[in-house]
Amino acid sequence: MPTAARLTRQYLRGLPAGCAPERLGAASALAGDIYGSAFLTRPVFFGREESRELGARLSHLYDLLLSLPHRLHGGDLRAFATALGWSPAQLDAALRADGVPRALPRSARADLYREADGFRLLEVNGGSPLGGWDIALLNRALLQEPYLASFADEHGLGFTDGIEVLLGLWQESFPALDVAAGPVVALLEWPGSYPAMERHLNRMAALLAAHGVDAVPCHLGQLEYRTDGVHVAGRRVDLVHRWFVVNDVLTGADAALPAPLTEAADRGTVCLFTPLENEVYGSKAALALLSDERDRSLFDRSERALIDGLLPWTRLVRDGRTEAAGERVDLLRYALAHREELVLKASSSHSGLDVLAGWETSAAQWAAAVRAAVDGPVILQRRVRPVPEDFPAPGGGTAEPTVLTWGVFLAGHGYGGTYLRGTTDLDTGVISSGMGGRLGTLFLVDDA
Repeated sequence: MPTAARLTRQYLRGLPAGCAPERLGAASALAGDIYGSAFLTRPVFFGREESRELGARLSHLYDLLLSLPHRLHGGDLRAFATALGWSPAQLDAALRADGVPRALPRSARADLYREADGFRLLEVNGGSPLGGWDIALLNRALLQEPYLASFADEHGLGFTDGIEVLLGLWQESFPALDVAAGPVVALLEWPGSYPAMERHLNRMAALLAAHGVDAVPCHLGQLEYRTDGVHVAGRRVDLVHRWFVVNDVLTGADAALPAPLTEAADRGTVCLFTPLENEVYGSKAALALLSDERDRSLFDRSERALIDGLLPWTRLVRDGRTEAAGERVDLLRYALAHREELVLKASSSHSGLDVLAGWETSAAQWAAAVRAAVDGPVILQRRVRPVPEDFPAPGGGTAEPTVLTWGVFLAGHGYGGTYLRGTTDLDTGVISSGMGGRLGTLFLVDDA
């Protein structure tokens, strides 16, 4: 049995009555805003070597995603994004007119379930607008519980500080920028989204201030473009951390706002972490292209093994034939016949939005949704069945099975931390705060 599993059993066996770390989470700075107010009733334990191995596998898979425009379209990113289902408005908002890809920071978060034989990738969120950078606040809050603090000390538990990871990514992405010297950083949201995100961005600013960074929460309409660079609140900005997404740009009259920022970044007058084009690689449709057997010849044996080991069967919804379970099938007929084993997802959605689980849907609703999705930016994906883990009932007491979504950060070429969502609804199609998911974190343990 892996060390982490043994440690979990030991933790649960020794759990004293009344020990309820979730109360500390609910009283922490993380409660509310984007995370909700419900927390898992214990931390998760994960081997340090396991984390390194998982980080390496995710890094290699991200390399494959970044290589797809070259493998499939001769390096033309606009052609690639068009094949993913991006609209002309999305293309114009995010990509260069000539289709040449920019050099991108290696920042992403993979969302995974853990099946009996290992992790399975649900989606990759590429770029900078990622929840979970501040999850170490929860680790520190949980360590205020005496039993957990003693347990962590006895077993040498540690955790990854996402703010330190983020600072390292900024430095790696922009070598000419001295992050240690205290740069001015704009934490930049979309005007319409800023009120909902303001508390979260202020918390991020306070965490960054502890590292000497002058971080300014703001929205895109507050930036000023001068001859010497980009300014906000009377300060010249060294780096912009983008929090808005490409779909925000398509919501109305503010669609022209990103262009001056993109132009300033392309000229080198400000560092942009990350360009909107990063979201091309976070499209679930890109995973469908990795999974599709028609392009198998573009990958060598080790690359195919990596794809098959991490990625469940995933396809764009198209009226045609494909491979499924080792057979050639009509995709639409297969989707209708195997509703209980499939999920329908919009390729650019996030936070569990626009996800339809076949087993939670009537046959008639499922058939209508599948037919409506044909030729759109929508994917079908094999249902992944996560193995439940035991968590104490809220307030302490009998353990109850809980399934987890693992949000694992890729920082550069390796593991960059994890935040978790869990639910006792073992058949749920989505685990999110808006659908009853509880926020959690993990501690790292030596594997031996």
